[in-house]
Amino acid sequence: MPISRDELISILAEADPVGLIAAGGPHDEYASEADAILALRGVPQLTEITGIFGVSFSEPGACSREKARWIAEEMVRRAG
Repeated sequence: MPISRDELISILAEADPVGLIAAGGPHDEYASEADAILALRGVPQLTEITGIFGVSFSEPGACSREKARWIAEEMVRRAG
């Protein structure tokens, strides 16, 4: 079963790669990034996740590889 959009938004809010949630942003602050990740085929690769955040925030290091790895692992774990 694939992960739901709402669940992925929750994962991204927990990971908070850019610190927007910690700065008081809404829970769904990363909804557009969630949509982009869900549009990928198969299990997202770390470079795909970091690339999505890099493009969204015009900053190549916006999402670290460690955060991207956690996001990918949580997606697999919660989809199971």
